Amino acid sequence: MTIAQGPIYYFCTRQHAYTMGVLLGYYDHGLGEKVRIIPYEHVARLGAVAPGTFIFTDFERLLPPQMQDVTSLYARIARLNPDLPLLNNPAAVLGRFDLLKRLKANGFNDFDVHRLDQRGEIGRFPVFLRWESRHDPPLTGLIDSADGLEKAIAAMPRAVRENPDVMIVEFGAAPSADGRFRKYSAFKVGDDIYAQHCFSSHSWYIKFAEAILGDAERAESRAYAEENPHAAQLDRIFAVAGIDYGRIDYCIVDGRIQTFEINNNPTVMSRPAGWDPGADYSRYATMHARALRGIMRPASGPDLLLGDGGISVDAAHADAMRAVRRRIAGFSLRRRLSLRPLKKRLARMFKRK
Repeated sequence: MTIAQGPIYYFCTRQHAYTMGVLLGYYDHGLGEKVRIIPYEHVARLGAVAPGTFIFTDFERLLPPQMQDVTSLYARIARLNPDLPLLNNPAAVLGRFDLLKRLKANGFNDFDVHRLDQRGEIGRFPVFLRWESRHDPPLTGLIDSADGLEKAIAAMPRAVRENPDVMIVEFGAAPSADGRFRKYSAFKVGDDIYAQHCFSSHSWYIKFAEAILGDAERAESRAYAEENPHAAQLDRIFAVAGIDYGRIDYCIVDGRIQTFEINNNPTVMSRPAGWDPGADYSRYATMHARALRGIMRPASGPDLLLGDGGISVDAAHADAMRAVRRRIAGFSLRRRLSLRPLKKRLARMFKRK
């Protein structure tokens, strides 16, 4: 007799449901009804939920009262059924600043972070400024001296330089032998750690748009994903962070892992299948779907009543997916109105001539 697997409940803010929603709504992975996104905005009205696996995310985007509610929700589920898998205890997960501080203190990272009022403690330059809780690009480029740092801070709007969310990060990356910087990204999903991709660039700040994506670079990234060479070390870093589900971004300097951040609500897929002609991202979907299946457990025990019963799990998930589809539709519209595709076609035409 086959024992049915319980569902996975993915808690996040509604605005950022796309991190999991694009995978669920636009890729063929067979998960179907087994993964339900539950926006935190709907938890108070949620009805009964069947036993399953619960993933908590998006902590840095919650206000302190919301964080207290989410911490209480985690504890309540644990009391109702201690046997259920609960990933990412809100009371234990470290934020970006505290994580980087801990990694430096424990000998994992060679670089440190500082608050603006601690800048007299900086022991090495260059540094740069960034938000602690936002997933935005750095606020500055690399700053080579204490005097330059003072000038950069003074040039910021008052609302920014007085915001406690701003932090100073010592530069911890280094180029490889070929002169390029590399950023590695790997996921932890329960007990499983899988390598997702490796991007290289001539710039120290690497995002997909800035990455070099030739045949050799794609082959290097595939080899990294297949070999998963740093899994054991990454597992120890995730343990320091208190994170059971998330994605770590890091580099290698002198053979040592240097962690940039761990995102507890990471984007699995940002665009639908077929979005970029000639590019196939389905292997990323396959890797993540396989990892999600690994944290499913046989359903056992009574249903759990988490809210006042005003909305069902399926209705909460459907609302999250509507937000995801609107986001993708907005991207699609802006893409159709953009001149970039036309410029690319013209460039190819002139190149052929």
